[in-house]
Amino acid sequence: MRLKTLLLGGGLLFSSLAWAQSGKVLKGKIDMKTLMNDTATTWFYKGVNSYQPNDNMLNYIKTNRSNFNMVVVMGTWDETSREVVPALYKVMITGGSPEEQIVMFAADEKLQTDAPVDYKVKKLPTIIVFKDGKEEGRIVGTPKESVEADLSRILLASSQKEKKDKE
Repeated sequence: MRLKTLLLGGGLLFSSLAWAQSGKVLKGKIDMKTLMNDTATTWFYKGVNSYQPNDNMLNYIKTNRSNFNMVVVMGTWDETSREVVPALYKVMITGGSPEEQIVMFAADEKLQTDAPVDYKVKKLPTIIVFKDGKEEGRIVGTPKESVEADLSRILLASSQKEKKDKE
């Protein structure tokens, strides 16, 4: 009985190691089509299709979508990126935002991306929200509430700051 358990355990360990090794580590600028169509990133397609964003937050993003763009630094090997990035894309797609609003860079395990700018990323994924070329906020790692709630909070703070500056 003990021998069977060890063999089963060894078999499970072997299969999970093989799975981890077969995961593709992308680096550099990537787009949604790459993630949607690559057989090594089926997690992206599944994540986009299964994520259900909050409608109220989504409506706020829809209303303010033309006011911002984003840079996303993620890792195709990183579990948190595999959860957050598909959710972000679902929010953006359902919010009617054009794909060009998001520039995405894949990072390797050393957080190297070959991006033309150093975005000072310390944790993956990092979603940086820009308005008129100026950083307005970041979602780093797992969102505090949800992708759409955290994004709405950044957009709201940005518009409140803009109103205050005009007064």
